[in-house]
Amino acid sequence: MAIMETLVTSAPRVIAELVVTGIRALGKATAAAGQQAMRNFAHKPENVPSSGPAGSSSSKSAITNQMQMTLDEAHLILNVKKEDPTEVIIKNYERIFTANSPAPVPEPSPSTSKQIQKPRGPTHSHYLQSKVYRALERIKAERGEEGPPGPSSVGDGPVTEGTGKGATS
Repeated sequence: MAIMETLVTSAPRVIAELVVTGIRALGKATAAAGQQAMRNFAHKPENVPSSGPAGSSSSKSAITNQMQMTLDEAHLILNVKKEDPTEVIIKNYERIFTANSPAPVPEPSPSTSKQIQKPRGPTHSHYLQSKVYRALERIKAERGEEGPPGPSSVGDGPVTEGTGKGATS
């Protein structure tokens, strides 16, 4: 009977020790995970582009800082390789730019005017056109060539003071 009483009175103590030991182990594991996370955050591998905002890294080139786009991003946007000649790059630029241009809306014919036509939403993306334009601009800046076709064909070109329409030299 004495053994039974000892087991009954020691059961809460054993449970308490198990809980404390479990909490202690969980705390140590959490601390170790936090330390590893801090080491991972501080580690900067070589030859890996910065994941921070554009222009925030001092290791980026001046062109990248000015254009807010890396050369790799520009090649990805235009779907070209670094070795591709300028003609291929311009061809891809024109194809992608035109694909995102507003499509002309066809005139309704008298036979179809009786049918209910749903208004079509825009089939173009000014945002994508801007990205494509900036990608070509970035690649040409890196190669030291003249920029993309004039702003009149895009409507998104850079405008500086005194160079707008009607400006005199």
